[in-house]
Amino acid sequence: MILRVWRCRLKPGAGEEFRRFAVETALPMLRAQVGCLYAVAGVSEDGVEASVVTVWRDLEALKKFAGERWWEPYIHQREAPLLDERPSVSHYKVSAAF
Repeated sequence: MILRVWRCRLKPGAGEEFRRFAVETALPMLRAQVGCLYAVAGVSEDGVEASVVTVWRDLEALKKFAGERWWEPYIHQREAPLLDERPSVSHYKVSAAF
């Protein structure tokens, strides 16, 4: 399994709109992906940062979602105007889960 952590700073005042985007668009899209085992999104209390954490069955499932350049951040067209900078994304091999 692969844990994918997407993080970004949001434009001032964009925290609530990002939360709506995550609930209405991002999480349903991610949960519909074959091989996406878990997806959760959050916005910092001050609305400045956002994170999306996903767990993928394997690299092939992640590639079907993110493409051949899977190690780069995926940016949905609806979220792009909310971002203050290019997101970062990190990947981890899952060593334990409960």
